[in-house]
Amino acid sequence: MDEPLIGIILPKRQWNRFAQKKLEEEDSFVYQYAKTGEELNLGILFFNIDELRVNEHSGQAFTIRGEEIDLLGFVSIPPIMYNPTIYHKKKYNKTIFELAKQTDTIVINEQNNLKKKPFLDLMKTHPALIDVVRIDDHPKQTSICFYVLGQKDCHHQWTTPIVYAKVEDKIYTLEEAYSLFSDHQQLEDETKENLYEVSHCILEILHYYYPGIYEIGLKYVMMENGEIQIQSTCPIFNIIKDISYRHEKLAVTLLQWPIELAKALILIKDKEKMESNFLQYNEAPNNDQFTSIGENLRLVEENVWVKFKVFQGDEIMMNLPDRITERWRDKPNVVKFGVIEQPCCFGIYEDAIPLRDNSYQNPIELFVSHTLVESMHLPTDLVYQIKFSEGKAIIGPTIGLLLGEKNQVFNLNYMEKFNDRFGEYHLFGGVTIAFSPRSVDWEKRIAYGMVYEPENKQWRYDSTPIPATIYRRNFHQKQESIKKLIDLTDNQLFNSYHFKKSDLYLLKNHPDINQHLPSTYLLNDIEELIDFLKEKKKIILKPVSLSRGRGIFILEFTNEFEGFSLFDYRTNTKVQHRRKDIEGLQALLEEIGILDQDYLYQTYIPLLKVNNRALDVRVVMQKYNKRKWQCTGIECRVAREDEDLTNIARGGEAMTLEAVIKNSKKGLNYTQVNGNILNVCDRFCRIMDQTNQHFAEFGIDIALDEWGFPWILEANIYPSFKGFKTLDYDSYLKIRYQPFLYAVQIQGFQILDDESIGKSLFFGEKANL
Repeated sequence: MDEPLIGIILPKRQWNRFAQKKLEEEDSFVYQYAKTGEELNLGILFFNIDELRVNEHSGQAFTIRGEEIDLLGFVSIPPIMYNPTIYHKKKYNKTIFELAKQTDTIVINEQNNLKKKPFLDLMKTHPALIDVVRIDDHPKQTSICFYVLGQKDCHHQWTTPIVYAKVEDKIYTLEEAYSLFSDHQQLEDETKENLYEVSHCILEILHYYYPGIYEIGLKYVMMENGEIQIQSTCPIFNIIKDISYRHEKLAVTLLQWPIELAKALILIKDKEKMESNFLQYNEAPNNDQFTSIGENLRLVEENVWVKFKVFQGDEIMMNLPDRITERWRDKPNVVKFGVIEQPCCFGIYEDAIPLRDNSYQNPIELFVSHTLVESMHLPTDLVYQIKFSEGKAIIGPTIGLLLGEKNQVFNLNYMEKFNDRFGEYHLFGGVTIAFSPRSVDWEKRIAYGMVYEPENKQWRYDSTPIPATIYRRNFHQKQESIKKLIDLTDNQLFNSYHFKKSDLYLLKNHPDINQHLPSTYLLNDIEELIDFLKEKKKIILKPVSLSRGRGIFILEFTNEFEGFSLFDYRTNTKVQHRRKDIEGLQALLEEIGILDQDYLYQTYIPLLKVNNRALDVRVVMQKYNKRKWQCTGIECRVAREDEDLTNIARGGEAMTLEAVIKNSKKGLNYTQVNGNILNVCDRFCRIMDQTNQHFAEFGIDIALDEWGFPWILEANIYPSFKGFKTLDYDSYLKIRYQPFLYAVQIQGFQILDDESIGKSLFFGEKANL
């Protein structure tokens, strides 16, 4: 494997169940680790605690690919090992501790739980915690228990993303638990505040004494007098099991966390290694390699949701409540919005605003001078996130929709076609501006265009700095303008290149993809075209730069006596032209204008059919981060009867792949066909990532031949989703949303979990994708 490796240590019995493929319900979380690793481009190895040979730095391992378990035998121990288990045998705990002592290995969770008495004795040593640990001196406890999860990032900063209650083994939010015995809102708020303050104090102490603990639960009990007391720690899996009953998606997020942490730790190790090489060889490292998940994990915790209130001031200034400044590593001296950075004065004032409920629906108010607003073209009626990094206060996210050079075409009515892309705006906030390169003040780096108003669900004319990330939505711009935008955004203009049919032709010799490409040639020589046609009998002619079935012809050669047939699909009615000889065919091609345009020709694939109707497959591939492609939709486009072209624009019908395979009467296996399609599309996207271009979205057209073999016909950088809109509207919307989520993600801003907003189980300090 080329990707970084992470090891996860499993108990002997669980390991044996996987080896024998006799799994139980409690084993399901292991698959979640494997899935997360795949999403983060990490190799996940699962090790047998009984067969860890620490001195030899090896262990018995297996991997999981999809549902398949692959036993590897003994392999080297990776640099990061994660221990999710509580072991009751001393020999296993000893193994974990010995592994943690290795200088080339980081162990996440040397322990998962602490014995009650030593834990409480330790807490009593802290003056601020004396009252919360003297359980014996207080009235009898009630049946209500509260649980707080602590998770520590790669910079040793604790977060407490969830709090919930249990009453006689039933799971409740904090609000629900209080409603059982009181309607006193102030008491509930005080309890919540107290839980967070006490928990962070406890967790900070634990870090000094148990630095190898990265995740742990804290269990509190409520006394009859209403006071809250700490009772013990609890294992992470107890919390995951509880949360699963009420919020399965959040439980999955908790299982993803250690893998994300491991990735961050790998990146830090790589950075330290390069810095060490720098000291040794006096060569400066490339810092671009380090802007990654490790930094983003830390920054996500420092993101704050804000709205701006303007005050009159002659200098560029921002006043912040002291609760925000507590999150600073270094005091900022620069404010950044889009691609513009300016020196800024930061004032601090006292305010008891809690940040734990901070979200899009509950932003805190920051005060900015009118000079800052005017100089940075900051729309103040929107909700933003602000993060602090490397001496900068960064406002965002800022997203651009790059339109074409013909400004007059793009008006407020035209922009309504983009409105359905903002269904999840409340998960990330910020500003989105649609603009043309012709409307950019390049000297001041200001874009003039149309800004989306989420409250009114409409657009208005406005201006902002050139956004930090740009989604290219049109390919009629000067290349000089595109290069400027790529440079200004540090290559965060995605879909930066208009991938054409002729570019697919250039991949014909690529070993990873060539077997899935029909023979294709650029039309430069009529004699070569005729020779190819006589060999293949039926071929297809496609314009290089058009899409949606426009300008396509099908050319057939019957025999020397009957000659040639050209089928014209430029209108909704198929027109057949017959010519008996080569001279007549050439004259026809000249008359139609094919020889005057950029065309290519390729083998006609005998398509799989449903009820004698030809079909092909549209696969939407989109990026979730800079390294991860994922299929977000598959539709089959079934042509009209007696029609060779399947485009929806020509009257084709959308169907699911499963329905097509079932009704094709060819006895094909849906799982196998689906897997082959996804595999070839993923390979294509990875090849595209090897170029110097920034791609983030493809609509890949796949032809399935009569045996179910996938052939790549086209890869559109600007795909149409009409079929998805009628076939599965929810999938259609997710496809429409994803480029915005990707734009937010690569800027390092937070994306909230929609199902958790406003619930006590989740307090917006963790980004989810």
